[in-house]
Amino acid sequence: MAAAFIAIDGFIGVMRNDLEVSVAKSGVGVHLHGRLAWLCFIGMMMFAVGMVRFLGPPFGDGNFNFDQRRGRFGPIVLIGLGLYGASYGIASP
Repeated sequence: MAAAFIAIDGFIGVMRNDLEVSVAKSGVGVHLHGRLAWLCFIGMMMFAVGMVRFLGPPFGDGNFNFDQRRGRFGPIVLIGLGLYGASYGIASP
């Protein structure tokens, strides 16, 4: 559910050309516009998809192999977090 909220919030923000992001729940967010908003949105989507694939129900035999999933989907999650953090870092004062 959280991944869906991340994707919907990012999509609405990019379509309005005003994506508001923050690192902390109580912290002040920054407004991203243009290419920086798209970069952040791509990071949000990579993070959301990676987390769904990592934590979602397995296909096939039903065994949850943590090390295998971490190796397959961990880089996607980390790249998504990196893009999100980089866009926030560039835009923050």
